[in-house]
Amino acid sequence: MTPNVGNRGRCLVLAGAVWGLVGCGGGESSTPAPGPTVPTAQALQASQPGEWLAQVKTKLRARRDARLAHPQADLSLLFGVSGVPGVVTSVAGAPPAGAPLADAAAPERSGTTLQEQGVEEDDFIKSDGTHLYTLDVFTPAPAGQDPTQLKVHRRRADGSLEAVSSLRLPLEGDLSSTTQGLLLAEGARRLVVLGALFRAYALGCYGNPAADCVLTAENLPPPGEVSSRVRLDLFDLADPARPSLAQRVLIDGWLVGSRQIGDSLMVVTQHAPLVPYEVLPLTATAAEREAALDSLRSADLLPKVRIGTAPPQPLVTETDCLVQPRNASLGVTVTTVTVFDLRSPTMARTSRCFLGGTEAVYMSTQSLYLATTQYEQPVAVNGLIRYDPRTTTDIHKFAIGPQAIDYRGSGEVEGHLGWDPSLKSYRMSEWNGDLRVLSFTGETGWFMLAAFGGGGAPGTTAAPDPGPPSPATLSVLRERASDRSLQIVGKLPNAQRPALLGKAGEQVHGVRLLGDRGYVVTFRLTDPLYVLDMSDPTDPKTVGELEMPGFSSHLFPLPGGLLLGVGSDASDRGILGGIKVALFDVANPARPRELNSLVIGERGSFTALSGSPHGLNLFIRTGVARIALPMWLLSPPKDTPADGLHRFEVDLQARTLRSRPTIAPAPGAPGDLFNLWTDRSLQIEDHVYYLSRGQMTSARW
Repeated sequence: MTPNVGNRGRCLVLAGAVWGLVGCGGGESSTPAPGPTVPTAQALQASQPGEWLAQVKTKLRARRDARLAHPQADLSLLFGVSGVPGVVTSVAGAPPAGAPLADAAAPERSGTTLQEQGVEEDDFIKSDGTHLYTLDVFTPAPAGQDPTQLKVHRRRADGSLEAVSSLRLPLEGDLSSTTQGLLLAEGARRLVVLGALFRAYALGCYGNPAADCVLTAENLPPPGEVSSRVRLDLFDLADPARPSLAQRVLIDGWLVGSRQIGDSLMVVTQHAPLVPYEVLPLTATAAEREAALDSLRSADLLPKVRIGTAPPQPLVTETDCLVQPRNASLGVTVTTVTVFDLRSPTMARTSRCFLGGTEAVYMSTQSLYLATTQYEQPVAVNGLIRYDPRTTTDIHKFAIGPQAIDYRGSGEVEGHLGWDPSLKSYRMSEWNGDLRVLSFTGETGWFMLAAFGGGGAPGTTAAPDPGPPSPATLSVLRERASDRSLQIVGKLPNAQRPALLGKAGEQVHGVRLLGDRGYVVTFRLTDPLYVLDMSDPTDPKTVGELEMPGFSSHLFPLPGGLLLGVGSDASDRGILGGIKVALFDVANPARPRELNSLVIGERGSFTALSGSPHGLNLFIRTGVARIALPMWLLSPPKDTPADGLHRFEVDLQARTLRSRPTIAPAPGAPGDLFNLWTDRSLQIEDHVYYLSRGQMTSARW
C-alpha cells in the first residue's frame, strides 16, 4: 500500500528540474517598496506594467525552440518541477504564546523536532499536553470518502490514551488528495491540515481528446501534475476533543514548505500554469501560435486562491511582481510566499511571488530564505541524482512579520544543497543576522543508498569507486541594504585556510549549524566529523576533526557539549551496515570524541529519519535526554523484517548512551512494514506515544 503523504513521496520522482531565477512578488492590495537605485544583477526588482508577462512570453518561445531542437531529449533535462519540500527540539516547558488549549498547568512535553526553536513545522502528530492530534492516511476509506482522517485522543490522568473523535477530510469533487501534515495554533485555538488536491492527466496533452494531440517534441509540455491545488483545512478547537471544519483554502499549485510562528502561518507554494499556447494542435500555423501567445494575460499564468465557497480570486497580481533580469531558465513556474492570520475567520493573508522554482525553504524567527539552483538536476539511469558541474545556488531573503513580507536581498553561493530534499533546509542557518550556507560542489549523489543501507551501486556490496575531491563550502552571507544583495563576508575553505571539508570523493551527509558552532559529516570509507567555529563570521574555521567507521546523516546537539548522531555503520571498505546511533563529546571543539555508539539491525535497515527529520523525537527531562525513533530492521539469522519504536537514553551528567526496550506498533496497525514515512512519536511527562501507520499506542518510558 502506498501512503497518502504529499510531496514527501513525490519529491524524488520529480527531481529533474530547471530552476528559474526570476522573482516576482505580489500581494492582495499593496505594492512592494521601490528597489534601490543601483541593485545588483542578482537582486529582485519591481516589475513595470507588462514586463513580467513579456518575460514569460519570451520563455515560452524559447521552450518551443528547445523542444524542436532536441526532439529526442529527456524533457526532464529541459523542464520540470520539484517540491521540497528539510536540530533544536521542543523541550520541556510552557506551550507557545497565547491562551493554551489545555489547563494552565500544562504537563512537560516534547513536540515535533524543529530546526529552529520557535518556528513550528507541519507534522503528523501534535499535542497541547492534554489532547493528541494525529493524521491517519493508511486506514482504507469507505467509498466516496477522503482517505485522510484527523484523529483526536485525550490523555487520561494515568497517561493512557482515550480515542475521542475521528473525522475524514471532505472530498473536493472528483479530485484525488494527498496529505502533508498538520500545525497546531494553541493561542488561536485553531488546527490546520495541509495537503493537496489534484487531477493527473496524460503527459503531453492534458487529456485533450483532439485526434491530432499526440506526444511529440513540439507539443510536449513539462511533466508533472496538472490541476493541483494546495489544500489548507482550518479547524476550530473551541472544543479540543471535537474539531470542526471552519474553512478550506485552495491555492493553485503544490506545497513547497510551511512554517508557523505564533498565529501566523507561512506557506510557500509553486504553480506551473497550463498554457494553451503549448497544447495547440500540430496543424496550428505560426501565425495562430503567435496569436495565442499575444492573447495571454498575466491573470492566465498567476495562481488563484479560493476561500471557502467564494469564487477563486488572484493570489498575486503582475503589478506586485519582482523580476530578476539575468534569469535564463526556461521554466515557467511561479513561487509564492503567503502569510495567513490563523485568528482571522476569513484567513486574512499577504502574498509575494517570483517566477521560478524553489527547492529549499529555511526560516528563522526573523527571516525567510528561498534557495534555487541555477541548473538542471536530472536523474541518471542508475538512479543517482546528478548536478551540472557549473551549479550555483541563488538565495533570496525576505523579512516576515504578521501580514508582512518584505524582500531584503539576494545572493549566490557555489554548488548546491545536496540530494536529499528533506535535509536541504539544514544546510542553512541564520545567526546574528548572517546566513550560513553549507553547499556542495559534487556532481553525483547517492543519498538513496545511504538512506536504505546501500553501498556502492544499487544492489551491490561493492564500496563506492574513488572520485575526485568534492569539497563542501561554508559561506557566510550578510545583507547589504544599499543594493539589496547578500554579500559573502566569510568563506571556508579560503586562501588562508585551504584545508577541504571532506576528502577525495566524499559526500556530505550530516550538517548542523547552530549559533557559533557547526558540525559537518562527510563519508566514503570513514566518517569524518568536522567541528566548525563560526564565532567570527568573517573568519570561519575548522577547529576539530574526528574519523570513525560509518557516518551520521542527522545531528542533534545536546546540553553539556554533547552531540547525538544517527546514520549508518560501515566497514573499512565503506560498505554500509546497520543503523548507527552515536554519542559525541564536543565540549572541547578541538578534540571531538566518540563516547559510545550502538549498531542496530543489519544492512538494509532504515529509520523514520530516512523520510523526514521529524522521525526522531527528543525530550530532555531530569538530566536525561530521551530519544524515540521508529525503525524497520533486518536482523539475522533469517533477515526477518520487524518494526517498532526504538528508545535510547543519554545521561547528560554521566555522558553515557544506552538503549531501552522497543515498543511494538499498536495492534491492528495496517501492514506494509516497509513504510515509516508517517511514523512519529512524542513524549508527555513519563509517557511516550507512538504513531505507527495511523494508529496510536502509549507506554511508560
